[in-house]
This record gives sequence, C-alpha cells and structure tokens, in this order.
Amino acid sequence: MPEIVSETIQTPVPGLRRAELPNPEIKPDISRSIQKLAANYSRSKPVYSDCWMLTESSQGEVLESYKLDGAEVRILNCPDGQVEYYITPFEYGLDRKTSRLVNDIIERIRDLPVQELGPEPGRDRIRHLARSMLVQRARDMKVGLGEDAAEMDARVEELSSLVCRYTLGMGIFELLMSDPRLEDIYVDAPCDQNPIHVTLSGISFFNSQVRCRSNLMAESRELECLVSRLKRESGLPFSEINPVLETDISGFDCRATVMAPPMSPVGLAMAIRKHSRQPWTLTRLLNNGTMDHWTAGLLSFLVDAKSTFLICGARGAGKSSLLSALLFEFPLSQRILTIEDTSELPVQMMQRMGYKVQSMLIDERRGRNAVERAEEALRVSLRLGESSIVLGEVRGDEARTLYQSMRAGRAGSSVLGTIHGDSAESLYERVVHDLQVPPESFMATDVVISMGLYRPKGSRRQSRRLMQLATPVGEPGNFQDLVAYAGPGWTHSTQPSPLISKAAAALNMSVPEALENIALRGDMREFLHQMQVKHQQDFLAPEWVCRANEFMWRHLESGSGEPATVLKGFQEWFGRVNGIAIQ
Repeated sequence: MPEIVSETIQTPVPGLRRAELPNPEIKPDISRSIQKLAANYSRSKPVYSDCWMLTESSQGEVLESYKLDGAEVRILNCPDGQVEYYITPFEYGLDRKTSRLVNDIIERIRDLPVQELGPEPGRDRIRHLARSMLVQRARDMKVGLGEDAAEMDARVEELSSLVCRYTLGMGIFELLMSDPRLEDIYVDAPCDQNPIHVTLSGISFFNSQVRCRSNLMAESRELECLVSRLKRESGLPFSEINPVLETDISGFDCRATVMAPPMSPVGLAMAIRKHSRQPWTLTRLLNNGTMDHWTAGLLSFLVDAKSTFLICGARGAGKSSLLSALLFEFPLSQRILTIEDTSELPVQMMQRMGYKVQSMLIDERRGRNAVERAEEALRVSLRLGESSIVLGEVRGDEARTLYQSMRAGRAGSSVLGTIHGDSAESLYERVVHDLQVPPESFMATDVVISMGLYRPKGSRRQSRRLMQLATPVGEPGNFQDLVAYAGPGWTHSTQPSPLISKAAAALNMSVPEALENIALRGDMREFLHQMQVKHQQDFLAPEWVCRANEFMWRHLESGSGEPATVLKGFQEWFGRVNGIAIQ
C-alpha cells in the first residue's frame, strides 16, 4: 500500500479551469494572471479514499461558511463567476502518521473474517472494533492521540467514526448526504474528469437554490463501490441490458439514479436526490417565501373542504414539498392512503402524530412498468374504504382511473397528486390530449396549483414560488386564477368563485363565512411565522399546524366566538403554553 496521501498536479484537468470566462471589468493583463494562477492547483486525498479534494490557488469571496460533523464547508464566489461548494473533510487534514494509522485500521477491519464481524455488522460493532485497534496500533506506531485521557477519548471516537465511514459507510458521499443544505448531488461521466456538482438551498437568504460545482472529484472505483452497494441492497438488476438503477439509499433519506454504459457511453454517472429532513408545512412554506399567508389559509380551507388537487411544476419546483405540507391540514380523524414509487411523504411522522395513514409503495421489483404499477395501486386503494387518496406522481394511464374515481365519487374524499406541467392551461392540454382523459372528466379537478422557480432579476439564484392557483370554470379548458405570482408579490382574485362556493357548501358555510375562515387560517399561520422569526423556535413544525387547526375547529364548532375572537384566543393560549408575552 503506498504511503503517499497527497499529490500535486501542475497541468489542469479538462473542466477545472477556474477563470476560463474573464470578468470584463478586469484588465486583460490581470485576467491573464488569474487564468495562469487558476490553471495550477493541487489535489489531495487519504490513501484509503478514492475521491480527490481539489485545492484552488485563488479561492474567491466567501459567501457563507459552516461546519458539518466531520467537515467544514465554505461557499465561494469564484473569479470566473461560478459558485463553488468547497468542503474540507476532517480526514483530508490529518498528518501523515495519523493517516497511516487510520489506513492500517481500515485494512485490518476489511480483512477480518465474517465470523468476527458477524453476519450483518452494524456501526456500533465497527466502532467498537476500531476503538480497540486504534489504541493498540497507536502505541505500536507511536502516534499521539492526546495529552490526557479526555482528549484521547475524544480523538479515538473521532477516528473510529472515520474508520466506520470508510468501511461500513459511503466515504465522502456520506458527508455530502449528511449536509442538510444540499438538495442534489451529481456525478457526470467520466467521473475522474468532472468535479462533483451540487444544488444548494438557502444561500444568503431564505428559499434560494444555487447550482454549484464542488472541489471534489471521484475516481471510477469510488462510484463502482457505491453502485455495488446500492445494487446489493436493492436487489435490482444493473448491467448493459439494464443500464439504469433507481433506488433509495437506506439510512439517508435519499434517492439515487445511476446510469451505466451504453446509456452513459463514457462511464458511470449518478444523481442523488435528497428528501427534506424537516417535514414541510404551509407555515414553513410561508416562512421561506413560497406563498403568502392568505394563500396558505385558502389551501388549508380547501383541504378541509375535501377538494381535489393537482400540483404541477418542473423538477425541483417544490411539488412534493407542497403535497407534503397539505397532508398536515387534514384532521387527525381523516383516513389517508398514499401511493408512491419513492418514499418522500412524511408517513411515519404522521402516524406518530396520530394520523390514520396507509402507505402503498410501488415496488420496481414486481415487474411491469411504472404506469401499470401505479394504476394497480390506485385501483386497490379505491377498495380500501372511504379515504383521501394521495398520488405521489400522476404519469399516464392511471390518470384515467383517477378521474373516473373522482367523477363517480368512489374516492369519498380529497384526491391530491403531483404531475409535470407549467400552468393550469398546459396541464389541461397534457391530461386531455396526451393522457386521453375526457375534457368533462378533467372538470372534476377542483384546484390546479402551479409551482415554479423564480430568478430575481435574472440572477443565478432560484427561489421556489407558488405561481398560480386556478380552478376550472365554464367550458373545459377555461380557468379562473384565484392566486397569481407576478413578482415581487401575489395577487388574489376579488371575483366570485365557484370553487369557494362549492367548498363553503361542503363545510355548511356561506361564502362570506368561508372568506372569514380563510382569513382566520391565514392569520394563524402568519402569527406562527412571526413567532418563529422573533423567537427562533420551531413553530413551523407539523405539531403547531395541528394545534392551530384543532384550536380553530374546537372553538368554531362550539360557537364560542367569531374568527377575530378565535385568533386572539389562539394567540393568548400560544403565549401561555410557551411562556411568551404576546402583545
């Protein structure tokens, strides 16, 4: 095993020049100097890793910096105008002796017979083995682990976690997947000539998406090991005949899509999509600027009235986030059936909170195509009794079954789903003409919501926005916009709406009472948002949405007050529960 843990490269790898597009404001001679500096960089890695860390000569302006468990991250605005996700893993800064020690322990654990590790060794078992080996080998190799017992214990724990990450874990990718700010991780082929790049959220202000290159470059062996593990854990075929692998990554709330030759002709390529670790709520979407509080109140009201929803938008626009948020607007008594091919909806959290939720996962290993599996799951769901049906993604033939159920009333309650589309009008064209749903059946859709990515003044940063909330009116293909985004804010229709009238009738309200109820729900969510901003506690969590709804329902049902009285009562109750003086 070689002892070299770093290497210096004097010629640039294709795709790694940091200043290929000179800034026009910089004088030509300065620009050439920047390019010359940027062409020289070093790359380093521990011997037990197959992922290089690229170190720039000129790193640019630091926009933000933060720490992960095992790494430091800086977000850089580079001289060539690109944003870089610059991560420094803990192990890449180890001295040579300590790096040799860690490599020795990793090799020893990898060589242990199965009977010593156990049939399915867990992280605790690996950490225990690493701790005992580290102490003994550190003495033999004369590696210092600390000045006193406490410092030594902390160092051993740190190194044993590192050993675990490179034996049982996923190395560098484990660090990337643990960063709550990352949403997507991409590795383009050939992987040893293209830096890993990522999608990052929340840079400098709330609700922003930035596509960044990183300072990491994976060797093919790194990807092959990860793919081998995914293939083993999923049991799915992956070969030249089946060159696409799509599977969840266990333990990380991520979904991986891998391509192999011949589909990716120059080697393995991979995309990892991370699911949100904080369940989305309407108050959280309000807090990050995706919608305003009146729209949040309207959505809550429509869910309560058992309306049918289709949420459309491009990939990454926030369709699944909004769908998840709408689920927490159901009362706890409502039975909910979810149908997904990827576990993204917060089913387990909802069950812990007392919701009656049954999930149905469309398993790729059962054969047939995704549309057939989704249609079968939908048909089964309609035989499971009165329930709200939540379809993770409407793709094709199952749309006809869905609309037949909506028109016949067999679903018995709300139907919610996501579908690709840009607007209510384009969605109608797709559903009717491409998916062959009769125009009259489409009219069973109560609400069409269009989510989009908004680029303020054409900047690189993208913010998620609810762009349109519309309802079918009159002839098929005609829509009334109740909410529309036209930067920098939302406009709300003041015209009478058949949707509001229908929802009001479902809740035994007059239209004026319905409008007051919508305003009350919006004001309660705005209050939670303001408390979050002021006190920095998680008042955006699903539990607070449920408490707000239960408080409202209880007081309205008892006839104990008008909406304004209910809002004031909720604020006073909130203050007492949290020990906060509400003014």
